[in-house]
Amino acid sequence: MLSRRAQAVARRHGVPRHRASGPHPPARARLLAAVLLTAGVSLAPATLPTAPVLADPSTTLDQADSRADSTPTNAPRSGDGTADPAGVPVAPTATGAITDTEQAQVRRYWTAEHRNRAFGSRSSSGLSTDAAPARSPFAAEPGPGPVGAPPPASDGTPYIGGGLVTATTGRLFTTIDGSDFACSASVVNSAGRNLVVTAGHCLHGGAGSQFAGNVAFVPGYADGTMPYGIWTARRMTVTSGWSQKGDFDVDAGFVTFNPRNGRRLQDVVGAQNIAFDLPSTVPQYIFGYPRLSPFDGNQMIYCAGPDADDPYGGPSMGVRCRMTAGASGGPFLTGFGRLGPGHGWIDGVVSYAYAGSSGRLYGTHFGAVVRRLYDQSARL
Repeated sequence: MLSRRAQAVARRHGVPRHRASGPHPPARARLLAAVLLTAGVSLAPATLPTAPVLADPSTTLDQADSRADSTPTNAPRSGDGTADPAGVPVAPTATGAITDTEQAQVRRYWTAEHRNRAFGSRSSSGLSTDAAPARSPFAAEPGPGPVGAPPPASDGTPYIGGGLVTATTGRLFTTIDGSDFACSASVVNSAGRNLVVTAGHCLHGGAGSQFAGNVAFVPGYADGTMPYGIWTARRMTVTSGWSQKGDFDVDAGFVTFNPRNGRRLQDVVGAQNIAFDLPSTVPQYIFGYPRLSPFDGNQMIYCAGPDADDPYGGPSMGVRCRMTAGASGGPFLTGFGRLGPGHGWIDGVVSYAYAGSSGRLYGTHFGAVVRRLYDQSARL
């Protein structure tokens, strides 16, 4: 049972969307983790652009160092997201834990008790958490299959296929408006080798709220263990559309993380590639850590199936999936396995489900707005 304060925060995290014409959509409910639903179809190879990877891994570490060191320790705690001197829109940004003392405080905050009590935000009219979703006949647990082969469709089977995704995906813990939340997130290629992508609502409460505090990432989280440790956030960015309007169409954010024991995040766990403006017809794989019943956030779950448009319009991607809160921010991966076992292109993140409907999850599709956000975040 959530406290009255926690319920109020959760209600703020479910923002209805209204359109000028067409059927009136139900409220969108945010998710902070993911559960899968079997699509029940074979995932045919997708036609991908020749070079969908936009992160530039060729930048030298010296160049990355100069970028990372350009942020002064006394930088302002947040930005207004207006424009830079050249008139280019600048996304809202905020600093995280900069000093050694601040970083230590964040690590100490996220005890096992705090991690277990953190909940996935959702609207009060959002997903039911009283009963386990029914499994489809396609829910049989998949075997690992050939090396590099993508897993079959699933409706909630824990991912056991191995590969890069098991290290680059993890749980993201934050405190927003005084309440603790659990999301999912993934490491993506960047020059600074320290960048993670997630949903915007995992980092900022939306219109009338503020950036999160105590932001920490645990890659490879499994059964309560933290094989790569806890990483503390250095800088956060979200789209102005999310921070100012609560717009789920651009519900995305990036976080740069501090080094740990002298090593950068990407050098320790690797990184997924990132792509923008891919066609909406490519099959998608979703990964995340569902937190609410019948899941407990301790295992990574995956959904797989063909992409489908939001029936109420907009650019979001939809996949049949019954994830519960805790999956928000989990990666939509396409071309899964083509770059190696568990390796693909992230072209979206888990964002919302419609209130009263648990049959499909929707993700923010990475287009021009998120590409600008990535470019800005990768330079921080």
